[in-house]
Amino acid sequence: MPPFAGVTLVEHRDRIELCPTYWVREFVALGKIKAGDIDTSQNHFMRAVYEGVKPDREIWAVAVWQRYEDGQEEADLIDYLDPDASEEDAQKAFQHMVRFKGKTKKELQDLASMFAATEDDLAYIENRFPEAKLGPPQSGNIDDKDLYQARLKVFAGMQPKTVELICKADECEDPTERAKYEKEAVQAYFAEMAHCMTEDEVITWQRTNPVGTTWMCEFARVFSEPEKEIDQINYELALNWLRNKYNLLTAEELSDIILARTGQRLMPGTLKKRRERLGLTTKRQPGPRPNSER
Repeated sequence: MPPFAGVTLVEHRDRIELCPTYWVREFVALGKIKAGDIDTSQNHFMRAVYEGVKPDREIWAVAVWQRYEDGQEEADLIDYLDPDASEEDAQKAFQHMVRFKGKTKKELQDLASMFAATEDDLAYIENRFPEAKLGPPQSGNIDDKDLYQARLKVFAGMQPKTVELICKADECEDPTERAKYEKEAVQAYFAEMAHCMTEDEVITWQRTNPVGTTWMCEFARVFSEPEKEIDQINYELALNWLRNKYNLLTAEELSDIILARTGQRLMPGTLKKRRERLGLTTKRQPGPRPNSER
């Protein structure tokens, strides 16, 4: 668990969530490992490839790992080459991995468009480059700004103190004061995630991100109370308001799709009040679609 710099709103391919942010660098290296030291227990393909290889024979391997701000490191993957691979083959595999890890999101999306990319392939791209909403959008687009605020309101139902401190950090112009609010947001996030963390995670968090007695008391208070749940209808509205163009639906169409996505039926008027409380606006006039749109 790395040292966290703050908490931000992150948009993944299939969800939005509040996540701690951290400093990390990615490394790629080429080396050799003895065949007997390769763990094949979880991979039947690897077991078949290396089964007949002498344990002391050296195999080329390409390794990828991350190093966090405090110096701790975490393995990502190790790609073991064929036992008969030459040094030239190994260098090519190494350079291929370096190029792959250096690709931008657009380059990976262009690559995925050239073949029948699976859902896992697309999710890998989105989750490698999630849309981190580091403060209100700077685009000047009022719809984007309203959506950001609506999403924070949704998460405030579960993590009110975290969202309050994120908002204070967003509004703060003094870098020192902003850093203070961002650090407190990490501590609040820790406390408000009390029901979601194991004992080992709590201990690890304390080692890398000490929160002090105030937030430990808040952690205990949250833990002693019933677990808060996110409002599924508000979450669906905030997740897909622009992404799935809910803002272009009639009130009746929106009511139907919310029922399909959440299993909960809200009448159009009630749903209208929900989205207005979130600050989500639509330019569509009330009533059914005109014949030209049907």
